[in-house]
Amino acid sequence: MDEIADRSGYSTRQLHRWFDEYLDTSPSWTMTTSTPIYLLIDGTYYSDDHCLIVYRAENLKRTIFYRFTTREDDDDIASDLLNIRDLGYEVIGVTTDGGDDIIRAVQFVFPNVPRQRCVVHVQRECLASITQRPRSPEARLFRNLVQGLSIVRTKNDKLWWLNMYSRWVEDNEEYVFQKAIVSYSHQEYYVHNDLRKAYIHLKRALPHLFTYIDHPGVPKTTNALEAFFGHIKDQIRSHRGLAESRVDNFIKWYLFFNDQKKKKE
Repeated sequence: MDEIADRSGYSTRQLHRWFDEYLDTSPSWTMTTSTPIYLLIDGTYYSDDHCLIVYRAENLKRTIFYRFTTREDDDDIASDLLNIRDLGYEVIGVTTDGGDDIIRAVQFVFPNVPRQRCVVHVQRECLASITQRPRSPEARLFRNLVQGLSIVRTKNDKLWWLNMYSRWVEDNEEYVFQKAIVSYSHQEYYVHNDLRKAYIHLKRALPHLFTYIDHPGVPKTTNALEAFFGHIKDQIRSHRGLAESRVDNFIKWYLFFNDQKKKKE
């Protein structure tokens, strides 16, 4: 605050008064456009039970809707998407992470709109299951397959990757689902459970993994929102001590000023 006072010429007392006035209220705004939009949807937790969900028109670099909630819920997200549709936005592509609630909501409201699974989220989930240095050759090949998603940019790349995937499945699916029996309890378990979970995650994502190739313009990832969330959290950390209600209003003002900045660009 002292630095802002020095740069602005106003006293810290006056600055605190203005900030208090801002944080006791919240802004409201609407964005109107006839431009079809590619929608990014993602949520982030900035405390244990405070979640911010943002709906961003990625091709316009602007936030069109947001929600504060305690968790990602398909009914709430579907309600938001219905509002977006009813406000007249023409959604021509949607990119999300793998959250079941978000996926169900998008399927309900926009069943015919091309949908993209965030490739980075898929990679992150798969690699987290098998670690960066898996021991088995089967898992090492799977890791290479997942990492190879980063270089898929064209239809030929897509065909090459799908061919590699099919070959890996043909050679290793039996190994992935191999079971054994615990001698003392006679219960079955998956011997390679970490690899099995990673494989299932990738397999479930596959139908919407390459939408960005078949529908140019659809974002490949939700990275833009993740970076945006990182900036918000940095700002919150630099203003530690705010009451919860003021944290929410602080975020609303951040979203508002960020949108006004994008509006002028």
